[in-house]
Amino acid sequence: TRTGCFDQTNNNICTRGHSDDGRQNFPSGLFMSSPLPSSSSSSSTFHTVQGVLCREVTNELPVIGTVTVLEATAEAQEELVDEVLAIDDDNVDDQKNTNQRIKEGDPYGSVLWPAAWAVANYILTTPILRDNLSSMSILEIGTGTGLVSLAVALAGAKQVMATDYEPLALSLTQYAATNLTQQAASPSRIEVGLLDICDFQTPLPKDFDLVVAADIMYEPKTGAAMAHRVVEALRNGCKVIVGDSPGRAGRPMFLQTLQELGVNGQVFQEAVGRTCSGPRHDLICGKGSTSVSETPQEMSVGIMCLLEPKILQG
Repeated sequence: TRTGCFDQTNNNICTRGHSDDGRQNFPSGLFMSSPLPSSSSSSSTFHTVQGVLCREVTNELPVIGTVTVLEATAEAQEELVDEVLAIDDDNVDDQKNTNQRIKEGDPYGSVLWPAAWAVANYILTTPILRDNLSSMSILEIGTGTGLVSLAVALAGAKQVMATDYEPLALSLTQYAATNLTQQAASPSRIEVGLLDICDFQTPLPKDFDLVVAADIMYEPKTGAAMAHRVVEALRNGCKVIVGDSPGRAGRPMFLQTLQELGVNGQVFQEAVGRTCSGPRHDLICGKGSTSVSETPQEMSVGIMCLLEPKILQG
């Protein structure tokens, strides 16, 4: 089933789709890259991925330097939002339209969000994590544009798997990993796979040392689901890092559910983050959002770091 709404309070789309077929294989797609002229940024390079026109966004991080991700242009965001708003909840055939680029009704992963930079920066500046990356296997939940996965791969993580429930997000991540110059030379390869955090019948992939997630708690439902996934990861013996920008509607439910599941006394610590720049559709990021500024600015992002699986009670 699929649910969708326009959140008038936060002035954004609030949609959630669920897959009942247990999909694990990433569908291959047509990737094209081409430089296009731009009146606003003549040096920008544009790429078309899965039929979505994207622009390069560079991010400076310690240890590894520049990491480039792709995000939908203003025009492409408009098209993606129109796709979401046109979804007929009762028409299964429309949901399976092969020309539909947003398969699960969620356009958020087509642009970059602040917690991705904050989580990547946290990993690269925390000695116990940074100095052991070469021996760590890392699983990212809700990869979006893939910044965290790209960063840890560039830093030499032993294994990296990026997951999302929107195939477009996986396409953006995979394209950036294999086609953009610096990432293409990364010592670590990035695997991608479909995963819906709300589908508890599909377990997290095992044999990972660290599970990370950044800015995926946009509503209470996903906050509660993330808490369940944190506990699942801890039971698998994983370390967990969760990043969350201010004002996300799912954070209170995440903390409440985490406590109900036996993880007590854990709070978000304030960490250094960066705002994102570039165009944002009003229904993806409401006007007045602190996540976006004309140029990247320092901001505070919440980080929860659970490095000891034994903190789980019961």
